[in-house]
Amino acid sequence: MSYQVIARKWRPQTFEEVTGQEAITRTLRNAVEHDRLHHAYLFSGARGVGKTTTARLLAKALNCHKTDEPNPQPCAPTDPAACASCVEIAESRSIDVLEFDAASHTGVDDIREIILEGININPARDRYKVFIVDEVHMLSNSSFNALLKTLEEPPPRVAFIMATTELHKVPDTILSRCQEFEFRTIPTQKIYDRLKIIAEAEKINVSADALREIARSGEGSMRDAQSNFDQVISFSGEHIENKDVVTALGLAGSEMLTKTVKAIAQNKPAEVLNVVDDLIGRGQDLRNFSRDLLSFFRDLLIFKMAGEAEHLLDTAVLSYDELRENSAPFSESDLIRFFNSLSETESKLREATQPRYVLEIGLVKLVEMRRVAPIEKILERLAKLENALATENFQTENVAFGKPAESVAEKKTLTVDFPLEDVPFPVSTSAVSAIETKNSFGTVNEKVEQIYDEGISNYSNDSVSETIVERQSDQAESSFDEILPVSASQPESNSPTTLLTFAENAARIIESMPIKLPPISSEELEHIEDTWLDDAFERRLQQLGDDLRPIKNAAQFVALLLGENQPNSFTAKIETTGGSAAAFAPAKNKPNFVVPNFNEAEESMEIPVLPENPTEEEMWSYAQNHPLVKKALRIFRGKIVEVKKVTS
Repeated sequence: MSYQVIARKWRPQTFEEVTGQEAITRTLRNAVEHDRLHHAYLFSGARGVGKTTTARLLAKALNCHKTDEPNPQPCAPTDPAACASCVEIAESRSIDVLEFDAASHTGVDDIREIILEGININPARDRYKVFIVDEVHMLSNSSFNALLKTLEEPPPRVAFIMATTELHKVPDTILSRCQEFEFRTIPTQKIYDRLKIIAEAEKINVSADALREIARSGEGSMRDAQSNFDQVISFSGEHIENKDVVTALGLAGSEMLTKTVKAIAQNKPAEVLNVVDDLIGRGQDLRNFSRDLLSFFRDLLIFKMAGEAEHLLDTAVLSYDELRENSAPFSESDLIRFFNSLSETESKLREATQPRYVLEIGLVKLVEMRRVAPIEKILERLAKLENALATENFQTENVAFGKPAESVAEKKTLTVDFPLEDVPFPVSTSAVSAIETKNSFGTVNEKVEQIYDEGISNYSNDSVSETIVERQSDQAESSFDEILPVSASQPESNSPTTLLTFAENAARIIESMPIKLPPISSEELEHIEDTWLDDAFERRLQQLGDDLRPIKNAAQFVALLLGENQPNSFTAKIETTGGSAAAFAPAKNKPNFVVPNFNEAEESMEIPVLPENPTEEEMWSYAQNHPLVKKALRIFRGKIVEVKKVTS
């Protein structure tokens, strides 16, 4: 007798032997026992989970001759007292049980020949004429339409049992005429128990780890697991270890998966590249490895989120202690990112001409993802920085001014109560280092140097320094009385040299003052025509003028430096050493900008008329009364210097 593969030799012959489908077999057995049979059944589910086997068992139960009625406990073919009907159905040679594949009999002519022409003929020997249609979703629309009436009202003693792996392709008109049973994938533990029974019966010495690896390779399919078991037996004989399973089936063992995950946790990209090289050397399928690693990440995530739910970890390749050890370095967010990224890599491997390169880059990408900091942690660290700045945690060391001016210095140090290594973004060292300034012009120039050092030296592009500059800019914009360049204790500061030095310092401050605008997107730069907003902008310019100076007290600086030549209309007071005399610089009689009187009637927008041969006075009058010219003069603070007539 020729060799029979395990999947066929150990096909279940009773309802009790069907693994993982207890709810379905119980329903069918009770229907047979209580005579509540339906005329059409539809079995759906993944491959190798028992659909066709259950269909044959139901046919045996309907036609078993051990009892006068359908028997919920049909005969096993190995039983010497088994009836002829059960034996013939088990061997697929019964004349009353017709089993055919819809994939090879798709057309309506096949359905008419196999079913419709013989459906009205009574069974030759058995009670029921049973039609088992495998892969029913492959039938054409015409074939389905031809079956509709027969499925709805079949002749007595006729039963249809249809099986499919793609239920969504079966028309609703067929589904509504059948009882549906959805077969689930089989848990790994139940596959393992079934394989253990087979190994003991076949006298095969296989380790528990190897048997569990074979059960896991079936991915919920009993037939696939049994076929893999056959393959491993052919490879290693009657003594099977875990390494034999990995080599024979091309699987990534738990050792390779653990090595990969540890390399990711320790940020060692070279290790993951060595893993890929090892897989290539063993000739293993890289897509299978990607799928195994996806399953491994899933197990780690489930363990961290629902470790107490043992039924969710039936397919895990590691024990609970090993899962706890390997999941400790990662958060749930990390594992989700790893899974999504590796899923994209696995999809690319399907059509990749160089799958090794794709997998290498995909695994290195997982290592680089470890550098990503959770947003919650970043916000927490930013809050610490803000608290440190809000509480003004500054330590100031002042040196007495009794020493010569060259040795006078002031140190300002920003201290924070947490290590800067925890900050997940670059921090400018100038933002937290001590700042020393030296000056020789007394307290006033110390204030100027302080404004410059705090406003300029600490400026950087990172967000921490921006916060510091924002706080220090408030100090720089303090009142003018606090930063006068002279004092009563230094009479020499009234000299031209002192004022010139101060002017240079002030110019340096003004030119170097950081002006950092927030980033503006291209959408925000797009102009939107809005009459009301445009008019409001014009009114605002008329009220406040076009003042774009970066420093509020710039005018005071200029007034002190230039005296009578100051550009704005204000008076500056200069204290002398005696404290009794005061000099006032007179203001200009006519300021650069005069706030318009808005109580007057609105300006006319009417364009004046210019004669054909105007005089110079008429041209000046025309230019001064033209509304566009007046608007330009007002906005740009200009004046008319010349008018002339241009002939075309």
